[in-house]
Amino acid sequence: SVSFAPFEFYYPDENGNEYAAGFEMDLARQIAADLGVELEIADQQFAGLVTALMAGEMDMVIAGMTATDERRAAVDFSETYYVGEQPIVVREADLGKYKTYEEIKGKLIGAQTGSIQQTILEEQFPDCEQLLLPQIPTLLMELVNGNIEGVICSKIAATSYMNIYPGLAFSEIPVQSNKNGVGVAVAKGDESAALLGAINETIERVKADGTYDAWVEKACAQQ
Repeated sequence: SVSFAPFEFYYPDENGNEYAAGFEMDLARQIAADLGVELEIADQQFAGLVTALMAGEMDMVIAGMTATDERRAAVDFSETYYVGEQPIVVREADLGKYKTYEEIKGKLIGAQTGSIQQTILEEQFPDCEQLLLPQIPTLLMELVNGNIEGVICSKIAATSYMNIYPGLAFSEIPVQSNKNGVGVAVAKGDESAALLGAINETIERVKADGTYDAWVEKACAQQ
């Protein structure tokens, strides 16, 4: 789901041609290189990725996907390589207006369809109206345009898009974030065991030697 900077996003190369950039795309390419195979990127809507993986339409999902207990029941996950916060983004002019749950109660709040942010919206903000859309940039544009009052979003992703959509800020409204962290998802079963082992080896190596941190720094700088 290549619309979740700095995890994955389209970026022009030196020839002006767009390619899938981001630190998860660097990780995906490294996994493929270590396996000695060609990487094929299937850009699909986030909400359908687990279903497509279970159906055998792809070999792995690398899409900023939090390893929730519900997802773990359906697919297997690699070692965690990212754990982040999930705050509410509001218009900067409304920071003083929305500081508590009671103040934003009943308002229209956005989240990405099928994401951990949707779960947070449903469980922690049950009295708010919901706008669920497949892509974070679209949600933030709705916020900038005044059509919704907030977006629950990964902090690192929101920070990246704030360079594109000025006038946004993080509200101090408390949000409890899932601490399971993000990993690579693969189908359950013995056939995926070797692949999962290889993925974990790559993750362990790039985290240990500083390569992963360099990827994250590069991706954030490109936004």
